[in-house]
Amino acid sequence: MWTSKQIKLVGSFIFALLVGAILLWVLISRKGSLAWLATSLGLAAGWGTGILLAPYQSEQLRFKEYAKVLSAFLSGYLVSKLDRLFELWFNTEYGPLALRPNFAFRMMAGITGFLLAAVSTYVARKYLSRGPGAEQPPTVA
Repeated sequence: MWTSKQIKLVGSFIFALLVGAILLWVLISRKGSLAWLATSLGLAAGWGTGILLAPYQSEQLRFKEYAKVLSAFLSGYLVSKLDRLFELWFNTEYGPLALRPNFAFRMMAGITGFLLAAVSTYVARKYLSRGPGAEQPPTVA
């Protein structure tokens, strides 16, 4: 009989393999180096996010400090640049950036890579880990 933990692991990794195979097939068929770069960036960012979402107990204190620095960056510099992003996104002279096929493809490849890596890393750290902070099987009373 399968445990809940085994079902989560197998289901998550089968789905990750499926999404990864689709992403790889699309990237190979499109042959765009910028798409590969966007996907790599998404995978790396997702991997880091997955680690931050499921820290081991020994990492929790350090990650709280990282979160403070990241939130200061996001609330300051990045938010101040949002107007420029919207300018590019809805540029009337050249048309909406999001509707350009190459841009849309690269963004979707990067976001897909990000989500794939984040979820896979989270599941692996949370359910495959044997140490403290890992999901423990339910106790039977």
